[in-house]
Amino acid sequence: MSLTPLSETVVLITGANQGLGYGCVKKLAAEQSNFRILVGSRDPIKGEAAVAQIPATASNTRVEVIQLDITSDESIAAAVSLVDSKYGRLDVLFNNAGIMFVNEQSVRAEFRSILETNTVSAACVTEAFIPLLRKAAVPRLLFMSSGLGSMTLATLPFSPYYDCDFKAYSASKAGLNMIGLLYAKKYRGEGFKVNLIDPGFRKTNLNGFNSTGGDPADGAVEACRLIADDSKDGQHGTFTATEGLTPW
Repeated sequence: MSLTPLSETVVLITGANQGLGYGCVKKLAAEQSNFRILVGSRDPIKGEAAVAQIPATASNTRVEVIQLDITSDESIAAAVSLVDSKYGRLDVLFNNAGIMFVNEQSVRAEFRSILETNTVSAACVTEAFIPLLRKAAVPRLLFMSSGLGSMTLATLPFSPYYDCDFKAYSASKAGLNMIGLLYAKKYRGEGFKVNLIDPGFRKTNLNGFNSTGGDPADGAVEACRLIADDSKDGQHGTFTATEGLTPW
């Protein structure tokens, strides 16, 4: 039996103490009533500091930190146990945590580090939380991807990503897209809503706060829309940005 009333929405966002994940937390906290927003943070102290900066939340919405290092199976298991004991289910899992650059001495080490975080770890977190998602009325599973993971955009000369050369990061997001599609097919029959998000190029810590990036708040819009959509016939199996569909 769920420990949380069905009128409440339990949301876990990984890597949510900064960047686009934090933008999603702030937007949801301000706009959505009866939400329990779990801020996944590898460092709980940084997570608490981020949560302390969030203004007053919407009616009956609470924001709390949950320690979660997505590259650690032990940390993932502990987070699952905590959510299970406190809430009894998970309505939304948003695999947002990711990295773009690493200080490695070889191409092999760079690829291994970025794919381990962005791709492999997202699959591991998802697998671990599937039993709790199954207890939700309308389970929502989201993955933070990127236009850099689009095979189509990488081949079009007029695409803003055509001349970009971030091999490990782009490969990790292309791989994440395939993982998301496979989950979408696997759990369609169980009522899951599985989608991938293209937030656009935003000025965040991920890219060193690149001055050409857009407002991070705009990058949270599409993810928050899908998180809040609890309709049984809601969007499923898509790769979308705020502006619309992103090509695979």
